[in-house]
Amino acid sequence: MENSEPTYRQLRDFYARYFGTGKLAADINMKFALISLIGYIVYNMKKKKPDVSYYEVCHKLMEGLGFEEIDVKGLAIMVEDFSYECTDFPTFGVPPKEMPKKIREILQKYMPF
Repeated sequence: MENSEPTYRQLRDFYARYFGTGKLAADINMKFALISLIGYIVYNMKKKKPDVSYYEVCHKLMEGLGFEEIDVKGLAIMVEDFSYECTDFPTFGVPPKEMPKKIREILQKYMPF
């Protein structure tokens, strides 16, 4: 019987392509801030508009920054996964009104090569 599970390397490559932050020229704190700030925004938006999606929020935040659609989807899925069942999000000292600006600042550190 042949093992049909993907290898570690195959999973790592898949993750890196669709969900990785390796092309983001930022330290781990900025990467965590990106995930947490988006999670915070979506969590609070859902209180007023329960059907808002992580994709919609990421799409709006990434608009005009030169990202491909696959990058928007990947970030949205990653943030949704990290945010699952969470009600408390570190804000890294960023006030809610400044969060979109900070998120875009972090995203502008993306290096596509």
